[in-house]
Amino acid sequence: MKFDPPIKAEWFYDNEQEQTKINWFCFEYALEFYTFIMASESLGEYRKKNSPEQIAAFCTYFAKRMKKSLYDKLARLTSAVIIDEEYIADYYPQNPQRENLIFIDVAGKAWDHLLSVCETCPVRCISEREQRSQFFDRYEKGGYWGAE
Repeated sequence: MKFDPPIKAEWFYDNEQEQTKINWFCFEYALEFYTFIMASESLGEYRKKNSPEQIAAFCTYFAKRMKKSLYDKLARLTSAVIIDEEYIADYYPQNPQRENLIFIDVAGKAWDHLLSVCETCPVRCISEREQRSQFFDRYEKGGYWGAE
């Protein structure tokens, strides 16, 4: 059975040159964030008001915005990767701050979970961020999980 994720890898590149490891990492983070949103008891009302497709679109947007925070950390502009409330408020300007704080918490848990997997992964999506990721090719063929 083919895995059909709610978020598509092709949402993270416009051309072959953008099929980089950092964009693959962002794709994986978007999937992780989506999974954590769908499991969060605190975001039950949010899920009732938004379709899975709408939630997937938000997770994609958020993951792409997180790339800036990651680059800031790598450039030592910040001491840590910052999950910025602005990323949420820009997408959902009518959100109450309470809900934004829940998103920040869920986003942080998703980030930490993904990084815990990255610790043992040999692919090095962050340290080799500008190199091409073969996962995009495998994804298009329907079998993208596994080592490069």
